[in-house]
Amino acid sequence: MSSQTIARRYARALFEIARPQGALASYAIALERVGQALQEDAELRRVLYHQLIPVREKQKVVDTLLPDIDPPLRNFFHLVLAKGRERALPEIANQFRRLVDRENRVLAVEVQAATPLSQDIASALKTRLAELTGQNIRLQVHVDPALLGGLVIRVGDRVLDASLKKKLELLGEHLKGA
Repeated sequence: MSSQTIARRYARALFEIARPQGALASYAIALERVGQALQEDAELRRVLYHQLIPVREKQKVVDTLLPDIDPPLRNFFHLVLAKGRERALPEIANQFRRLVDRENRVLAVEVQAATPLSQDIASALKTRLAELTGQNIRLQVHVDPALLGGLVIRVGDRVLDASLKKKLELLGEHLKGA
């Protein structure tokens, strides 16, 4: 079974537990914290992914990392560790966020810009995208100086590349063909 399939199943199960409790947002934040910690901290990965470290010790590490989480979420993390699925935690966090976003009609939009966007520009972009899609928008802005100017906007599998870099590339191809 693929890791994405496993992650989807675990995320769906947790979603079904969290929804009646009204805890979708807090569970998503906790899952993302763990997923991000695993991606950023090599020592944490080494401990949680090591097969010779007992499950109880791994569970204590997670309990230390998230001391104030709800008991059902704590039990979920303990179950994931007991089943040896700790490597799936970052993908479980991603799948859970997708389910929460779908439930709340939120569309994640990635924006790459050459310089940081001002609050006004980000707000206007968010408003315009919300009008076009009919959904709430969560912007994730990344700065990429290689773009030189303009924006690259990703909405799902669609990409709008309005960067200066892309325009210069297209102009160069046009000039070569002339």
